[in-house]
Amino acid sequence: MNDIPQIPDDYKKVLMEKMRKQRELYLKRMKENSSSSDEKFVEQSNLIEKARSFGRSVVSRGFKNKKAKEETKNLRVLSCHGSEELGLMPCSERKNSTKFEGSFYCGACGCGDKQGTQLINLTIKEKEQYSKLDYPRVSCPLKMPGFGTYIPSEKGVSENPRKMMIEDKFGIDYIKEHSS
Repeated sequence: MNDIPQIPDDYKKVLMEKMRKQRELYLKRMKENSSSSDEKFVEQSNLIEKARSFGRSVVSRGFKNKKAKEETKNLRVLSCHGSEELGLMPCSERKNSTKFEGSFYCGACGCGDKQGTQLINLTIKEKEQYSKLDYPRVSCPLKMPGFGTYIPSEKGVSENPRKMMIEDKFGIDYIKEHSS
């Protein structure tokens, strides 16, 4: 009994071709020293930008621990954890926590493996903790659906297959409305 969804060979070929084209585009941009970036490749930000982003997230939480709308959090869960039902694999940047068994954190954003950066709700001492995906406002370096930094896919420029699958399922207008 294998719980991992099997990907049809023809779909694998399409994905491999898309990844090859994206790599070529990335290498071309690097060669041209272009300032434009593709969300497929992790956005690098400096310490000040990371601190600002974290500050915005904390302020959005407020004093009463406000949480993101359910629709927004559901998009974030798909973006980070994928969906067996949809055949959507988890994000390649999702890392297993070494500090919290059965939990995950984002390896792309630079926040690290800490209690407040976990991508699932932890229960510690019988109290449910606030997860990173609960913040009313939070960013994603890959600009995935559900996050305030979301940017829709663009044919020939930014073709992240995981993002495109979510966009096909929900529609870009719905995702824009529920990304913060």
